[in-house]
Formats: sequence, C-alpha cells, structure tokens
Amino acid sequence: MEKSKSKKTAYVFLVVVIAFVMAIALARQAINKREAPKEPKEFGISVKVATARIGSMDSVIEVSGDLKALKAVSLSPKMALRVTSVPYREGDLVRAGAVVVQQDTSDLRAQVRQAEAALEAARARLSQAITNDKVSDTQIESQIVSAKAALDAARARLQMLKKGARAQEIAQAENALASAKANYDNAKANLERMRNLFAQGAISPQQMDQAQTQYDIASAQYGSAKEQLSLIKAGAREEEIEAAEKQVEQADQAYRIALSNRAQKDLRREDINSARAGVTQAEANLAYARQQLVNASVLSPITGTVSKRMTEPGQMGVPGVPVMEIVALNTVYFDATLSEMDAHKVRVGQPVEVRVDAIPGKKFRGNVIKILPTENPKNRQLSVWISLPNANGELKPGMFARGNVLIARHKKAVIIPKDALMASETGYSVYRVTDSTAHFQPVTVGFETRDEVEILAGVSPGDRIVISGQDKLSDGVKVNVAN
Repeated sequence: MEKSKSKKTAYVFLVVVIAFVMAIALARQAINKREAPKEPKEFGISVKVATARIGSMDSVIEVSGDLKALKAVSLSPKMALRVTSVPYREGDLVRAGAVVVQQDTSDLRAQVRQAEAALEAARARLSQAITNDKVSDTQIESQIVSAKAALDAARARLQMLKKGARAQEIAQAENALASAKANYDNAKANLERMRNLFAQGAISPQQMDQAQTQYDIASAQYGSAKEQLSLIKAGAREEEIEAAEKQVEQADQAYRIALSNRAQKDLRREDINSARAGVTQAEANLAYARQQLVNASVLSPITGTVSKRMTEPGQMGVPGVPVMEIVALNTVYFDATLSEMDAHKVRVGQPVEVRVDAIPGKKFRGNVIKILPTENPKNRQLSVWISLPNANGELKPGMFARGNVLIARHKKAVIIPKDALMASETGYSVYRVTDSTAHFQPVTVGFETRDEVEILAGVSPGDRIVISGQDKLSDGVKVNVAN
C-alpha cells in the first residue's frame, strides 16, 4: 500500500514539472512574438535618387593666379646723400608728388647760390659788351666823318694856296671854318659825355682815349680852318704851300686810320657773342644746381599706400638702391593663367567670379580687361588680366586667387547631379525611376560644373534620376528608393 502511494506521488510531481516547463515555454514564445520587429517587405534593388530641376547653368573656365597692382613703384634716390627725413611708414597713404624721403641739401643750396651769383656776373659782362659796342660804333663813325672832313679841308686849303684866293674861295674857307667849328663843338660835347660814362665805369679806358683823340682832331681841324681862312685872305707863300701839302698827307693818313677802325667792329661782336655764351652757360649751371636740389627729395609719382620702408634718417641714400615701395591698391587686378586650349573661349569684358584664399567665404565680381598676346612656352598658358573692385583696400598684391570666367549662361536648363551620369562608347545615359522601376535613358548633355550637369534631351523637370546604385541596375528592374 505504501509502495502504491509512493508511485502516485511521483506521477503527480512529474505532471507538475512538465506543466511548469510548458508554461514557461508558452510564456517565452508569447513574449518573443510580441517584441520581435516586423521584417520589411523586400521588393527590389536599393538606390538613391535626385529630382531633375529647372535652373540657371553657367559654362565657366576655372583660372588661378596672383593679385597684382597696375601702379606699384620702387623708389630710390638719385644722389648719394645722407637721409634726413622719412615721414611715411608701412600702411600710410601717400599722395602723388609727396616727399617720401628727404636727403641733406645744405651743400646743394650753397651751390645754387654760387650759380645764381655767377649768372648775375655773366649778365653784367654781356650788358657792358653791348654798351661798348654801341659807343664804339658812334665814335668810329664820328671819327671817320671828322677825318674825311679834315682831309677835304686840307685839300681845299692846298688848292686855295696854289691858285690864290678868290671870293668864292674865301667863302668856301669860311664855310670850312664853320664846319670845323661844328665838328669841334660836337667833339667837345662827346668828350664831356664820355668823361661822365667813364666816371660811372660804363666804358673802357680805350673808349675814353678815342673820345679824347676825336676832340683833339676836331680842335686841330678847327684851328687849321681858321688859319686857312687867314692865309687865303693874306695870300699864300712857298713854305705855306709846302705846309699845306703836309697837312693833306696827315689828314689822308688820319682818314685811313679812321676807316681801319671799322674792322674792329667784328672783334666787338665776338666779345658780345662770348658774353652771351657765358650767360647761357651760367643759366645752364644754375638750372643744373636747382635740379640737383630737387633730386635730393624722393617724390612719390603715384597716390598709394606704403608697402615697404627700407631706410631711416641718418642712413646713406645710394642711387639705384630702393628706399621705399608704394602700391596703389585701387589698381589691384587678378593676373590669372589660362590654358591655351581655352584661350579661344575667353573675351575681354566677360564677367569673372573671384575667390581669394586669404579672404575665405567672400566672392569678388570682376571682368576680363586684357588677354596678353604671348604664352609661356614652359606650361603653354596665357596670362589674363581681370579687374577687381577694391574700394576698402582689403585685396593686396601677392595674394593667391581663383576665378571662374563666365563663358555662357542657360537660364532655363534641366539640371541633375553629375553623379547620375553614366558614360559609354555610345554616349551618356541615366536611370529614370518611375513606379519603383528603373528605366534606362540616353541623354544629351550641355554645360556642366563640378557637381551638376545640364541635360539638353532625355530628362524632364521633376524626373527622379538614380544617383547611387546604378551600377547594379538594368532597364526595367524594380528598385527600392533608400532616400
């Protein structure tokens, strides 16, 4: 009986254990069924797509190069002199014509004063030579006239003595006496005038001697005319005739001497020309001295900003050695290099978008202003000048820049990402997705940029185009758009 009771107890325990295990299994199954995620419904190849859009598409040529300035000067002194002043420093604005470096001018100013004094002396010599020439001309002509008159009078007296006196001869002698008296008075007045000029230093001793000689001759002629008239009235003797003949010879000799004095006129002209040359030389020396004084100041030929100051007061300025550099920031331009393969596309006036590495995030608008006619034989590239606005001076010569030259622009272009484009021997193509199906579509491309391309035919605005996963596709397969 105890054995039967023991079996019954074991059977009950076994049933309970089995029921407990089954309950745990059912509970775990229910929990797993409730927490497990639903598996997605798979139906095609996973791809990413983009929508074709309408936009503006530009055809550009990328260029790069350095910023330069049309007006940039390196200044050096013209003379080897000590520097006394440098009023400008780096970054200072300098106006055209301003003195940027001043050298010592003490010796140069003394040279200018010496040259001015030498010019005054040369002008005084010229004035004296001209005055002497005018006075000498008057004296010489007066001497010739007087000598001729004396000769005529001597001849007339001799003739009168030989022929004897007549009423007409007496009248002629009286006229000769009157003429000699007039010459005497004129010579006397001229002598007084010459004495005054000589006292003032306006004439030379030689000219004074000539005036005295003229007076002496006129005085002698006057006396001779009186004697001649007296002799005519008294009658001639043999010795008087001989004396008259000698007087004719002397008068003739005096007349010849007076005529020979005309030859001295050329010498006086040479004196005037020499004095004029002296004035010209003195003027040139003064101009040179003044220019040297100006050269001691280094002037800025342009309005700009000091980029380098390379000297200080007290240092020696040397010709050809730069002391300052000045750049006009408003003349900064972009000197870009252009491939010879693209040269035929670029024209003067085309707009350019420029980016400068030193000024990130900012774009500058410019235009092509010049295309240099020769290319660099080493890299087969041309140089293109592009204007840039620089009102605030933030662009500096030497900065590196990149630019896009706008060749053409399509305003209503169909645009897709460049990643969608597939190339083959037959041309370009894309996959267009419609109702989860990929359709192979040949296309014609137009302009393109680094990231996008214009489609001229084969794609319409709003079409969904595969941009990733197209290497797994074929025409008509089902796709799963991941994005």
